[in-house]
Amino acid sequence: MKHNIIFFLTTSILLTACGTDNMNTPIGSTETPKQVIVTGVRNISGASIIYYDRPNDQNLKYVKAVWTTDDNIEYNQTASFYTDSILVDGFGQEGDFKVKLYSVSAGETASEPVEVSIHPERPPYLVAYDKLQILPNFMGIRVLSENETAAKLTFRTFKKDTVANEYVEVGTDYAISRDIEYYNRGHAADTLQYFRVQVRDRWGHWSPPKDAACSPWFETELSKSLFSEVALCNLSGDGSSVPDQTGYLLPTNFWGHKMHSWSGSDVQFRYLYNGTALGSSSQCYHTKPAAPLPQHFTLDLGAQYNLSRFVMWPRNDAPNLFRGGHPQIIRIYGASYNGPDPEQLVDNIYDQDAWLDLGIFYISRADGSFDPYPGTADRTAEDDALLEKGHEMILKATDQKIRYLRVQTLKCFSTNTTSGAVMISEISVFGSDK
Repeated sequence: MKHNIIFFLTTSILLTACGTDNMNTPIGSTETPKQVIVTGVRNISGASIIYYDRPNDQNLKYVKAVWTTDDNIEYNQTASFYTDSILVDGFGQEGDFKVKLYSVSAGETASEPVEVSIHPERPPYLVAYDKLQILPNFMGIRVLSENETAAKLTFRTFKKDTVANEYVEVGTDYAISRDIEYYNRGHAADTLQYFRVQVRDRWGHWSPPKDAACSPWFETELSKSLFSEVALCNLSGDGSSVPDQTGYLLPTNFWGHKMHSWSGSDVQFRYLYNGTALGSSSQCYHTKPAAPLPQHFTLDLGAQYNLSRFVMWPRNDAPNLFRGGHPQIIRIYGASYNGPDPEQLVDNIYDQDAWLDLGIFYISRADGSFDPYPGTADRTAEDDALLEKGHEMILKATDQKIRYLRVQTLKCFSTNTTSGAVMISEISVFGSDK
């Protein structure tokens, strides 16, 4: 009996071992499949697409491409039986290269290769380098470029340490969009400084450095004593001809909404810029409850400026911080007209010739979340620090000065996404009149 048990266990182990070996062995025909017939090549930035006709061969499981790039790295790519093309990429330079295409069976038997000549065009990271611009901006630089294929690119920014006579990295930015624009700030104003930018692709290729000497612009907070409200939609200056708000049905681009009031309140438009951020919660900008979103207000800055930042503080009371009428999505526009006559302003905020898009901004809690607080006691110390500093919005740079701002609230922290009061304690605007 003992010998029978030992024999059974030994046999089981051997059978299990054999089964494991079979699992690692390709299953299917090992007969060599027929070769594909290449029908064309499309050369693109940093890559090529090879098109082919598949053979009428049941042994063909997939097509494999093998190639070596200009930096002597071998890559391979496969395409299933059901496709008629394959992408080869990873090239760091434009040039002529050879690709070998193999037909592979289910049993992993490969055919003789079909050799294809390709000529990938200038790769995305070098195209971005060619179009790279390093421009002075507020307290730093603005970097512009084009990424025609929306490739994953990394931009490294350096600044020259004139004492050590070497460049030191001061920032890294990532981009996958076609239009590249980013800012590197925190540098002295009105002082000539030397900056450098390099572009890297996901294959590890680095562009040559592009250098520029820039004097960052001085930035200051704009004088609120010059600010005033602008009433569009043919409203009188004192707001007496506000359209009927019965049912809160207002024109889509209406300049604003009637102010809400309650016992003890002192709600006025001018409290947007009276210099008391996080002051009395009853002295603020507060529109009527249930008014439809989006809502707008238009501000005359009193002079022409190159704008850099917009800072907003919400109404200062616990029940409405990161709740209720605390703005969450804001879009800011600047008027293309910047003269002294507000009557020259076009009312339609979506007229791109009249209003320049300065950016859309998503306001979150300190932890990055967008959910409203379930209760007033849920605010954290980090949230309090954020509220004290205010919600900062970096405005898109424009090639012209701006006098009129139009601020559009698209959504608040309220759970009602289509209507509600907008509550703001204070705003500040930064830029320069130089």
